[in-house]
Amino acid sequence: MIRRGTGVLVCFCFWFQTLGTTRADDLSTDHVLERQVSERQTDGLSEIGVKECAACHSAPSPIYEQLQVTRFIRLVEAKEWFERDKHAYAYHLVRQDLTETELERPENKSNKLSVEIRKRLKWPEGQEGDAMFQAKCLTCHTGVDLSLPSPSQEVRQTNLQFGVQCEACHGPGSEYTKTHQHQQVAWRSKTPAEKSELGMWDLASPSTCADVCLSCHLGSITQGRFVSHDMVAAGHPPLPPFDLQTFLDAMPPHWKTIQDKPYQAATSKRETREFALQNEYYSAHYDLKSLGPMDKIEQAIQSSYHRTQRSMIGGLVANDNGIKLIHAAAAQAQREPNQWGDFAMYDCMGCHQELSKSRIRWRPESRIPGRAFPSNWLSLENASIHKTNASNHDRLTNEMFAAFNSVPFGDAKKLAALSNPHLASLTDRLRDRIRMERQIMSEADVKQWLQVLLADREEKLTDYWLAKQTAWMVTIAVTELADHGVVPRQAIQANLAELSQLLSLNLQIPPQASVLDAQQSTLEIARSFDAVRCRTLIRELVETAVSSK
Repeated sequence: MIRRGTGVLVCFCFWFQTLGTTRADDLSTDHVLERQVSERQTDGLSEIGVKECAACHSAPSPIYEQLQVTRFIRLVEAKEWFERDKHAYAYHLVRQDLTETELERPENKSNKLSVEIRKRLKWPEGQEGDAMFQAKCLTCHTGVDLSLPSPSQEVRQTNLQFGVQCEACHGPGSEYTKTHQHQQVAWRSKTPAEKSELGMWDLASPSTCADVCLSCHLGSITQGRFVSHDMVAAGHPPLPPFDLQTFLDAMPPHWKTIQDKPYQAATSKRETREFALQNEYYSAHYDLKSLGPMDKIEQAIQSSYHRTQRSMIGGLVANDNGIKLIHAAAAQAQREPNQWGDFAMYDCMGCHQELSKSRIRWRPESRIPGRAFPSNWLSLENASIHKTNASNHDRLTNEMFAAFNSVPFGDAKKLAALSNPHLASLTDRLRDRIRMERQIMSEADVKQWLQVLLADREEKLTDYWLAKQTAWMVTIAVTELADHGVVPRQAIQANLAELSQLLSLNLQIPPQASVLDAQQSTLEIARSFDAVRCRTLIRELVETAVSSK
């Protein structure tokens, strides 16, 4: 939530032509907003199954190689996801069908914990308990929307067994695979809104990508994805903070970014017709007119700070999704009063405060002692982006926090009364973010972002989870500045290495390694967290980056 003072670019190579203004070149802000409104369409759609996706996306066929399709998309995405991405094993971590002997094996400790969690939560045996397991656990551990129709029970079971598979992130495929639409050259000329209406979510938009990820990595009550305090108390690991680019890196990526697809001129009439569509595709994602002459566009995109942009926007989306989570819970409480105030909505240390002087934590000035507040790491603002009706949004956010102060754990009725205007103000913030997404992030923008981040976060770095998210963001930005030759790499290497060890920043553990071991290590580091040293390291990194020429 706001306190006052990458998307995944799975797209195609391009050839920008000076043949006149295309339809997409004239995209207005309202048109761009339209694609965001329709970004998560599922109405009337159904899943097709991971096998259908893997049929083409495991290895490029000879004909696709001959047509040079692999210049645009790798066609090995399903293979790399299955072999390298931990999401592919998300279901196997919680499988309930292992024997007692199998559960005792070290590699199955996550499954054993999953069985124990069910027992501690006292879910009933049989079909009723299985239904609760699907509704409470598999919504995230498979990413499958169980309300969507499936062509067969076999497809549904296959999708469940393959964890968080293709359609969980890219959208249900019944329409965008119909008559092989997305395999046709004409698919490239469709706007993100048109693709979204057919079920393919626009992961090229950092806002959309972050929203998809955060539906599980933060939670969404409206989508039935929420790790409750009871689940944590029963043994479910608490969710860590989120940084979009860091998490994308840790998957690891199975896609090409726009920087991986350098400019290539057409060599035939067919390619001329084909590449002409790229102008429309990129115009749907970037404000090309702001980049100057067409011969400057490639240089501008290649030199953009797209990783920092995704990191920043992901943090801002987390901020807003935290607000949505609160209002969704307040709305639920109006229907079911006994559902309000799940402890998982609040910052853990609001109750589990250590009393050692060396462990004093940052607390919002407005918080009354004894009042639990939402998680501190969700607090993020960038005044250079959010300008539309910003004062109105700030006022509503302050009223939201006042509702948390008025009674222990917050006044659900006051929060429900704020919901409509507060959620409406998030649309203004979305409009501002989309404008920012359509711009190329420059070196000056990155340095300004680092200064804003340090000013907003420095005094709050006594909070381990907030410090961890801040460190991820700073690491992404200063590393990208080094990649562009702006910051000498030797000037930041030592601080980055120490900061990573201090906060346990590395997420790239082997796909089948135990999440529980990594989580236990992180919690042990959190207990001995040196906030003073952390603040010094982050400040030095930002100052080095900002002062570099």
